Amino acid sequence: MTPHKNKPVLVFDVNETLLDMTPLKKSVNALLDNEQGFRIWFGMLLHYSIVSNSIDAYHDFGTIAGATLSMAATSLHIKVSDDEIKAALSKIQTLQTHPDVEKGLKLLKDHGFRLVTLTNSPPHALKQQLINSNLTDYFEQTLSIDPLKMYKPEAATYLWAAKKLAVQPKEMLMIAAHGWDIAGASHAGLKTCFIAREGQSLYTLSNKPDFEAKDILAMAEQLITVYHK
Repeated sequence: MTPHKNKPVLVFDVNETLLDMTPLKKSVNALLDNEQGFRIWFGMLLHYSIVSNSIDAYHDFGTIAGATLSMAATSLHIKVSDDEIKAALSKIQTLQTHPDVEKGLKLLKDHGFRLVTLTNSPPHALKQQLINSNLTDYFEQTLSIDPLKMYKPEAATYLWAAKKLAVQPKEMLMIAAHGWDIAGASHAGLKTCFIAREGQSLYTLSNKPDFEAKDILAMAEQLITVYHK
């Protein structure tokens, strides 16, 4: 690729992309007594957040997480209490970063990139996650879809973020470990970078990402090469 002088604003998804979800996976699998429990539940969480968009009935991501975890238990014929659901989901606020994340973010910031988040998590949960994982200082803005009351991958979420950042969508680069997020961002006119975390895959019926990397550090090195001064 030809080097570019104008660096895009780097927009990071948080869960899985930056934070290691393993503790949450273990707690959900244990609650549902199924090694595929987390995968079943998380798919339902994403599904019903999009249903929320479709029926214009917004509930924050934590509320939908609790409701869909109860639904997943029902579908697996497991009885769980509200307290057990809350305990299992509480792990999400204490997640730590993947080992590549801080080195990659520091490298990007040192090379003059603007870093922001855009997540489906509500602001209070996002703030706690970033504090607990020592990531707060890397981001100039920590955006949650909550004020818009609409979930990614709806195009409006990315366009709303562009307005908040005072840039055009084409001047943003969405970085995510989820194929659905990459598809949504690309559809909204953003550049995209897929982080190939373990167990994640691209949606092959959407636009290919502009960049792919195994982790945040590898991505940072790639972007610095492309967008050098």
